[in-house]
Amino acid sequence: MIPQTADAWWRMKQAAAGDGVTLICISAFRSVDRQRRLIERAVQAGETRAAVLRRLAPPGYSEHHSGRALDIGMPGCPPAEAAFGHTAAYSWLTNRAAAFGFHMSYPEGNASGFMPEPWHWCWQAQ
Repeated sequence: MIPQTADAWWRMKQAAAGDGVTLICISAFRSVDRQRRLIERAVQAGETRAAVLRRLAPPGYSEHHSGRALDIGMPGCPPAEAAFGHTAAYSWLTNRAAAFGFHMSYPEGNASGFMPEPWHWCWQAQ
């Protein structure tokens, strides 16, 4: 994470904890090479490249490359799964994350065409 994102994440995580919600960082910075390997591994496991690219940005285009994106989870919830969208952590984020500069990048019907990712949040300077 870039320092500004790390600071905002720390403050947001502490605020959530104060409200009884535990947030965990599942993934943050990801290199272009790591993104390429994730896609190739999914294709080798039998997914079509088109299907993989509906859930993973092509190498060089992921918000994770910027150091501002986080995949957020909570204890007891499988990481990076749609079920996260039905948790107390997700509810807290939808109500409070903007105050810390975070927004959900890929809601239902997003302009990027990616599948909804309730766990993927990106920090923007305020």
